[in-house]
Amino acid sequence: MRTAIGLLAGWLVAALLALGIDGQLPAFLAWVVPGSLLVLGVDALVRQQRAPSPYTQPRLPERYQVADDLRRPLADVVAVAEQEAITVPAHRR
Repeated sequence: MRTAIGLLAGWLVAALLALGIDGQLPAFLAWVVPGSLLVLGVDALVRQQRAPSPYTQPRLPERYQVADDLRRPLADVVAVAEQEAITVPAHRR
């Protein structure tokens, strides 16, 4: 894989040097940079729209909610975790 990436990078550098020597590098960059930015922007927008909504996530179990509340004493956190360990739901057996 490294060989393929190195070969591709070598060809890219050679092509850019050839365009620079021929005086066509600014015109090439004037077309490639905006096009690349457009593709990256559309890709970012699509990824953002396809990301799962935080509002549709399942509710956290009570032990996590109690543990996240820093105002609750540690004894409460342990008690909730012990209670959940004693009463295992039927689908988890």
